[in-house]
Amino acid sequence: MQTAVNIKSKKEIRLLVKGLTGEIGGLSKSVGYGFENEAYRMLPGILKKVHGVEIKEKLIRTELGGKEIDILGKATRNGKDAVVVGEVKLRLDDRRKKGEKDVFDELGEKVEVVREEYGDVEIIGLLVTHYATKGFIEKARGRGVLVVQSFEW
Repeated sequence: MQTAVNIKSKKEIRLLVKGLTGEIGGLSKSVGYGFENEAYRMLPGILKKVHGVEIKEKLIRTELGGKEIDILGKATRNGKDAVVVGEVKLRLDDRRKKGEKDVFDELGEKVEVVREEYGDVEIIGLLVTHYATKGFIEKARGRGVLVVQSFEW
């Protein structure tokens, strides 16, 4: 049986795997950014309809205090000013890769950076995903974090 690639050494295999890993990582980032872009368009309607949060300015991705904030926007809830701070993850469950931060810790760090920037205003924590497990959604509710799944829009 012949192979399409004639690999002669372990070094060549390592280089090939390294190249493929980079390509897959780039594809993963592209999918994630595409999903974020869709979320910016769809979130204002679903946040207002389901959670009573009205977005007042265009949602943006930005950096504050050295942290990338996936979703940031001025809003109102119950007639009071608020700021939405969100993270976008393709899947939310209790599994984590070794060394990966807990998504609630990651969101919490970003909330603190936004609080330093915006002062004493209500901050609405938000996680946007394609899919979240029931257990994860319950955990988020217990922490006061909104979860929006893409099928909701």
